[in-house]
Amino acid sequence: MPAIDLKIEQLVLDNENPRITHAASQHEAMQKVVKDQKTKLVRLAESIVERGLSPIERLMVLQVSEKPKRYIALEGNRRVTVLKLLTNPAVMTGLEIQESVQRALERLASIFEKNKVEPISGFEVGSRDEARYWIELRHNGEDQGRGVVGWKPIVAARFRKREPAVQALDLVLEHGGFTPVEAEEISSRFSLTTLRRLIESEDVRPLLGLTVRDGRLHTTLPGSEVIKPLKRIVRDIADKEVNSRSFNKTEQMVKYVQGFERPDIPDFTKKSASRPIEAIQKSEFKITTTRRKNRRPDSSDRRQVVPKNCSLNVTENRIAEIYKELRTIKLADAPNAIAVLLRVFLEMSVDHFLENNGGAVDFKTPNGQSKFKKLDKKLAEVVSMLVSAGVPKAHFASVTRSVSVVTSPMNIDLFHRYVHDRFATPSTTDLKAAWDHAQPLFEKIWP
Repeated sequence: MPAIDLKIEQLVLDNENPRITHAASQHEAMQKVVKDQKTKLVRLAESIVERGLSPIERLMVLQVSEKPKRYIALEGNRRVTVLKLLTNPAVMTGLEIQESVQRALERLASIFEKNKVEPISGFEVGSRDEARYWIELRHNGEDQGRGVVGWKPIVAARFRKREPAVQALDLVLEHGGFTPVEAEEISSRFSLTTLRRLIESEDVRPLLGLTVRDGRLHTTLPGSEVIKPLKRIVRDIADKEVNSRSFNKTEQMVKYVQGFERPDIPDFTKKSASRPIEAIQKSEFKITTTRRKNRRPDSSDRRQVVPKNCSLNVTENRIAEIYKELRTIKLADAPNAIAVLLRVFLEMSVDHFLENNGGAVDFKTPNGQSKFKKLDKKLAEVVSMLVSAGVPKAHFASVTRSVSVVTSPMNIDLFHRYVHDRFATPSTTDLKAAWDHAQPLFEKIWP
């Protein structure tokens, strides 16, 4: 796949762009992109006019004409649409477009300098199939690290500005004596908002031995002392002992810090000259291990898809074996296997209920053939039978909706993708949500 330099007039929109339904012409393709994106096109146009095209994102194109040279933008249709509108705003007169959007784009077109974006960096492929892998990788999320891995809030805060709260957290993570695994666990569930409230409080900072100058945290204490209360705070926030709702008032924050036990209170007699905490030498920190308090159970942190407090009385051997595996296999170890098992467990449970309560898992076609019912049909029948028995219909709203929602692991089409599509990977969050939605139904099927 060779790199290629492109001009705006050489680019055409992709009539098969997955953002839109099939378009019969370039005009229709542009209309559908405009309708889909609305004011997002204005934001993109503002960025292009002000800063040009991103140097870290190239267009992916497929040549469709030699004379004149024309290339379909397989990846980058939003950018191509904006560039077309900026270079020829008269095109908008033939489009259905919000008046405010049109005015904004016309204003930007009047100051757009074409020579600041051309030549446009692209990558030419020989076929759509050749581009498919890269396009899906770009738009299919992290995909276990193969795609674009998004920043956690803490990382984003570091990039934008190393504010005092981030400085305090980094000090604790670097010098608090945590193992790499412990530090990662803390970062993954940390509320920077809660720490920010404490660090930004002028009443709390003196209790911690801290001041702020020009956006930087300063202290007169040695590293071994200033880290004591900060480590306690970081632990409490990570373990959800406190959160932002705990500190709606200044007196709540002050009372919290004043309630620290002796090991978490700095020795203010060990004062020296004030300096930024980032300038504290590593030798000042005593590497100690503190006994971690038992963390209150949090159902959202469960390692298996089935919560520990869920106990179903599964009476059929094969289905019971599947249920046992769902209770024991760790989500992080086998999300793909769990997705398949979860779907199988749902369908087998539904079939069991129908067959034992006067229902049927198949039906006769007009020509007399026997066919199995689809899962959503069987599920609806089970819900109807349970509602008739006195269970409120709202009890099953979540699982019924999950079967039709395209992002749910219970969705029929998505489940087939998990089996047949080598790029579709279920997330642990989605799997836990799928079980939670279905659990009320399972509890009625297997009381």
